[in-house]
Amino acid sequence: MSYQFRWDKSWGSRVMIILILAVWIGSTGIYAQDGEGEYRLNQEFLKNFGQDWIGVVSSPLDWDSRSLWNLAAVLGGGALLYTVDGDIHGWFQENQTPFSEEASGLVSHLGHGIFLGGVITSLYAGGEIFHSTSLRKTALLSLEGWLTSGVLVLGIKFIIGRARPYTGKQSTTFHPFSLGSSFHSFPSGHSSSAFAVASVVAEQTEEWELDLMVYSLAGLVALSRIHDEKHWASDVFVGSALGYFVGKKICDLRQNSERNSLHLSFSFIRDRTSFTLSLRF
Repeated sequence: MSYQFRWDKSWGSRVMIILILAVWIGSTGIYAQDGEGEYRLNQEFLKNFGQDWIGVVSSPLDWDSRSLWNLAAVLGGGALLYTVDGDIHGWFQENQTPFSEEASGLVSHLGHGIFLGGVITSLYAGGEIFHSTSLRKTALLSLEGWLTSGVLVLGIKFIIGRARPYTGKQSTTFHPFSLGSSFHSFPSGHSSSAFAVASVVAEQTEEWELDLMVYSLAGLVALSRIHDEKHWASDVFVGSALGYFVGKKICDLRQNSERNSLHLSFSFIRDRTSFTLSLRF
């Protein structure tokens, strides 16, 4: 079996988008809190990733009233959209233009794993080059959010088995436990991935302009999936919400872990050596 990678102008423009996004994110107000670890792609990251994964999956056991209200809002919004999925799909198809087709095709790739992986890799590389803990942290937490939301989405897709719009089947058609991609409509993986990374980036910056940009791009990714007949409106709504809350949860878990961590430091002043041990909780 052979695989041929074909480079064309569209690939060139997508690489440019990756670089522009990475430079924009890296040059804005991403910050690091005092006492953070180094945040490198090593054994410690894998350990933290495993802990965060368990924390995300088990988080429903610790939900408070606010979390339950958020769940109710997502389920209620998804149920409402479910009743009009066919109408929304029809409106998008009737109002397509050559410009919308070209723009949607480009925007949709921003939620693809290759491109999100490119942005994350660029941020991490920037952190190594410029010795920036902030960039490395943003990159690794984005990676956690992307992978965690992706695994959850794949599991739900397999269990639900909803038909995609392009199959020509009704929005109420389901084939649970199907291995075929044409029955993996709910929820939207592109939307989930885009919002997972966007929410992490937004959590790591105090610049509202960057928050607006990353969430706007994630929203455009979600809309493109409806436009391109890959998903129903309720698919992208629930997928977007899932990615958003996964990214936020991972950031909260890391913040709590850093707050409760043990820090050891030495300082040398001429002939005197001082030793400091601190516990944050």
